[in-house]
Amino acid sequence: MAGGDTIASPQTDLDEDHRNSFIKALLRILHTEVAELTYAEILDGLPTSASYFDFFYKQEGHPAINHTELCPGVLNRTYQLRDQFDLTTLHFPSSLLSSFQATQLGTRGFLLRLLELLAVSCHQIAVYIFQRGESRHHEEYERWRDEPRERNQWDWYRGPSAFCHRSYLASEQYPNGVADVVGYWAEARIFGGVVVFDRGETDTECREVYLHSSRIRGPQTLYPPTSIQSDNLMRFLLGEAELGDATPLPILASADNRWRWDAWDAFSRFHIYRDRYERRVSPTKPRKDCRSATDWPEITDQYILLNAMYDRQEGKPVDEKEVVAAEERLRQITPSSPAWLDNNPE
Repeated sequence: MAGGDTIASPQTDLDEDHRNSFIKALLRILHTEVAELTYAEILDGLPTSASYFDFFYKQEGHPAINHTELCPGVLNRTYQLRDQFDLTTLHFPSSLLSSFQATQLGTRGFLLRLLELLAVSCHQIAVYIFQRGESRHHEEYERWRDEPRERNQWDWYRGPSAFCHRSYLASEQYPNGVADVVGYWAEARIFGGVVVFDRGETDTECREVYLHSSRIRGPQTLYPPTSIQSDNLMRFLLGEAELGDATPLPILASADNRWRWDAWDAFSRFHIYRDRYERRVSPTKPRKDCRSATDWPEITDQYILLNAMYDRQEGKPVDEKEVVAAEERLRQITPSSPAWLDNNPE
């Protein structure tokens, strides 16, 4: 929260149209299967093995490995919690509500600020459920976490909670401590990644939204939704799509999600984050020896152009449309991309 910012409520600080749009969108998210299962797992005290393996490689003895399904009754208790939850208890920085209030309904600026409100809301709900502390599975995880172990093994580190996003672990600087670690994990499950924004030079703007995933089979770079994903999400949140339609959440990355950012660069150099306290980063950029097309899809485009060059030299046919498309995609890169200097020599 910005210095001097106060806490405010949508009930009193938003007009009827903005308030109703927010509440409707939040309720639609809370009724998605991914949100229901995410909150049920938190209430249960352990992720299921399927959720665990979405985010982590196997760690010996982790109690989630054999937790193949939710404990009996947990899902129904989650439904009850959702239906009884008082949305008026959600509170936000007054600057966020005033920024949302200042947007015109249906515009891109409206969607961006709405997404920020929704991400913060889903995070808060996860914190609330975790802090109830109803499950003995919490103690089961903590016993495993605190066991003596060799620290020279690749999997020696054990997060503060069973619900962790690997880049959002700074519990000592979070307002709600370990519960906020759980909140960031819930965001990653529901939205596809922790929801962050281009804050601009003033550190107060909301120019673009990015998702910071932590899935084993996904990118470690930050990515924006595609235009199709954004349109589908807008239709869903504003009630233009039926609840029975395919849910646009979570938003997962493919090679089409361009304008990727290195996580360190995004936070340290380019004002991309939601709150400054959310991550603890090293003062210097970590060295990465391997470059992956999963992280940087433009690497594939570079190979397309390189292969086309060799084929021309050898008199082989070249798919010129593919070359043009690759050249166009190589314009959709950020200064943190490994292809940036190749395309923008100093």
